[in-house]
Amino acid sequence: MTQVVDKYERFEAATQKVVQKNGQLCYTFRMPAESTIQKYLGKLGVEPEAVSVYLQLVRHGYSSALQLAKATAISRTQIYRHLETLQQHGLASAEQLSYGTLYRPMPIENIEGLLANREAETAAIRRNLGAMTAELQAIAGGSGPKATVQHYYGLAGLKQANWNITKADGEYRCFEVAHLSAHVDQAFARRHRERCIEKELTSYDLTNDTVVRAKQLEPFEPSRTFLRHVDPAVLTINYEIVLYNTVVTLLDFNEQMAVEMTHPAYSTMMRQLFDAMWAQATPLEITP
Repeated sequence: MTQVVDKYERFEAATQKVVQKNGQLCYTFRMPAESTIQKYLGKLGVEPEAVSVYLQLVRHGYSSALQLAKATAISRTQIYRHLETLQQHGLASAEQLSYGTLYRPMPIENIEGLLANREAETAAIRRNLGAMTAELQAIAGGSGPKATVQHYYGLAGLKQANWNITKADGEYRCFEVAHLSAHVDQAFARRHRERCIEKELTSYDLTNDTVVRAKQLEPFEPSRTFLRHVDPAVLTINYEIVLYNTVVTLLDFNEQMAVEMTHPAYSTMMRQLFDAMWAQATPLEITP
């Protein structure tokens, strides 16, 4: 949970603790702390209005639903819904008193339990993915087409098309425009490379580049990472094309789109073309 702790430390750094006259610990927020916390909790599915309610609780401590509605200009009906969400995430608790119900904020690190649960659920879904694929193939029987085309759009689509490459059986080939980290955020690029290492995939990259730095590829397995230079006069690589299994994927990072073609005959032809170019290309050393 190092990543969670690091983010919580940033949350702490964005706030200044103060103590109310009743002795209750509260916070005042330094700008732009509120937007930072809103984005962070939003990744867990907490709506912006619910985050506003949480921040109001953090500022003022014990509050009734009516007080929260007045302070945030959110209807009481919605306040109750957001409070329920916060309680489900461990970010608020309710206390029944003789004169009504008061709500108080809970520490943000309480979400660690939620994150652990989601990690377990994600792992279970990943483990069952192969079985679900087999079930769908059984349902389709022999009626499904052997050749298919799928389109992906936007940054999320490009990430999905790139992640699909990790489904390769043993190896993949790439006409490379630039390393993945030049196209997407570092976190995704790193996780992609880690997944390739986990699956012991061997990569063969043809590039117009003449120098390759290790820091551009980290993490990587040297014994399964091969790159060769092809002269632009022979072949100018303007689009990234990745070949694996029976799939040919075209990645256009400028237009933020990808086309994924599953076609046994076409993919075989493209592999033959790649291998012919590979034989003529110059091996590149990965330098520090």
